[in-house]
Amino acid sequence: MSMLDETTAYLDYAVRWRAGQALPGRHTSRTSGAGGHFRAYRPFWQVPDARKIDVRRSIVDPFDDIMVRQTDDRTSIPIVIAADVSRSMQATADGASIKSVARLAEAAARSAHRAGDAFGLICFDTELRDDLYLPAGRNRSATADSLAKLRALQPVGCGASAITRLASRLPSRRTLVVLASDFLFPLAMLEQALADLAMHDVAPVVFHEPRETRQPRWGLMRLSDAETGESRLLCMRPALARRWQAARAEWREALDATFLRHGRPGFHVPDKLDLARLGEHLLAG
Repeated sequence: MSMLDETTAYLDYAVRWRAGQALPGRHTSRTSGAGGHFRAYRPFWQVPDARKIDVRRSIVDPFDDIMVRQTDDRTSIPIVIAADVSRSMQATADGASIKSVARLAEAAARSAHRAGDAFGLICFDTELRDDLYLPAGRNRSATADSLAKLRALQPVGCGASAITRLASRLPSRRTLVVLASDFLFPLAMLEQALADLAMHDVAPVVFHEPRETRQPRWGLMRLSDAETGESRLLCMRPALARRWQAARAEWREALDATFLRHGRPGFHVPDKLDLARLGEHLLAG
């Protein structure tokens, strides 16, 4: 496979920070130039560029200065999909979560290549998966090979502890990191990972197992640990169902609060991944 599937949807995204990369792109740069994105008017003596003199603004200037339009350069950024590929991500019906992660990565890669941005992929479970690692770059063939491996992946890792080592695989410059996981691990681990990623722009995407919210009020249930495969028989009753839902709501509230403390709010995927809605979320910042 030498190129991305042309039927893959795009993923819209944007950043509110100014990038410092020298390569041209669609994002606002820290430096001024000929990019066309208006920043402000400046006196000619501050920005001595006769090509950008604004005659109308100069005529009405109260200090009789010759005014120049200052514009920002447009530049590129790296975007990296950091994906949890532990066994719990395969536990949903038909392995929906891991398939959705693959769709997300494909859409992000196609959008990055269209915008001139560098695209990277980091997968993790209890280890950083070297077999799936793609450093941020613009090599379409390498991207296609990595995405093909992700689509064919059968998760084997029993945990996602390597999330705390993601920073070691990211570019040294500020990066948009789309962090995809079910986040079913201790919040202390997430706090550590997000603190280590503080220099980057992290956009969490939370995948949920729909069956977790569809327990019967009465009856026997067999619960299986998605990571270890261990199971137990549970007698469900209304009081236990209420405690279950309360605990889940408390976990989600604590998860969202953790995300907000470290930057962007999380985007929740309750069932099927909607790339259009995720794009709107990423554009909103």
